[in-house]
Amino acid sequence: MTTSELAYDLDVKNDGQGSTMPTLVVELETTVDDGLADGTAKLRIAVVRTSVRDRPGSESARDLMRAEAAAMRGVVITEMLAPDGKVWDARIQTTAVLPDKVRAALDRVTQSLERMAMRLPSEPVGVGATWRERKTLPQGGIRAISETTYTLVSITGDTVAYATTGLSTGAPQTLEQDGTKVEVTNTHGHSEAKGTIDLSRYAFDGAATSTFTSTMNVVAPEGTPGAGSSTVEVTMAIRLRPPADPAPDGVPGVAPGDPPPARPSDAPTAPARAGPPATRTAPADATRSAAAPAVRSTHGAHKAP
Repeated sequence: MTTSELAYDLDVKNDGQGSTMPTLVVELETTVDDGLADGTAKLRIAVVRTSVRDRPGSESARDLMRAEAAAMRGVVITEMLAPDGKVWDARIQTTAVLPDKVRAALDRVTQSLERMAMRLPSEPVGVGATWRERKTLPQGGIRAISETTYTLVSITGDTVAYATTGLSTGAPQTLEQDGTKVEVTNTHGHSEAKGTIDLSRYAFDGAATSTFTSTMNVVAPEGTPGAGSSTVEVTMAIRLRPPADPAPDGVPGVAPGDPPPARPSDAPTAPARAGPPATRTAPADATRSAAAPAVRSTHGAHKAP
């Protein structure tokens, strides 16, 4: 079993106007539920603890966010993990009827886990190697294509350090929301991530940041609320690491029993990519450095977290 702490900040701006939401912190326990002959593993991810941390200007949303966080406790998420690090088929397993906002928050948890996952190349590579991954991003219904470049920074035993940069673009398209047509143009985004992964336990310690922007024109009669064009920007900052040590109750900004605030050195410094899970394609263009040991794509998939 691997225990981890996921923290993320989500901000949405419409024509530059928006509000600040608190940081949602989720403690997770990951175990292998089943293993297939080809090395694919079915992971069971249990939400064992949640908390909310204040950000400047987020106080007005604190109580609502804490209620949503409390409703997430005990929920189980399952997903499939391939030998090369591909993650797919994430599902929320619960018999309870979850409010839409709670289910949306859980969807963001699964999306965040997939963003932090490292897609390994199809052949052994060494330190300094780079490879690319191209995938489709259904960002809140907006179709876009993302290309991520991975760099292998170091190898220490079973632990590899990596860094990524990504760019996403989307063609003009028309969506329908609640019977209203929305014309979407100028879709683009940027993302960065860096961290380490212990391949023997599938344990991550890293951070990701991103932005995703689109111009949306709501097609409706003049004078209809919300009609017309606006620019929507979604930003997200993700931090995935081993759980912090519990702090005494009464720490400012932390509910009794919640984990302590992130240390300043751990706090994300920029927004991160938002949106639903990516549909991944096979990695491409792997290059190998002869000056360092190699890491293989199947290394971590056969060992239980």
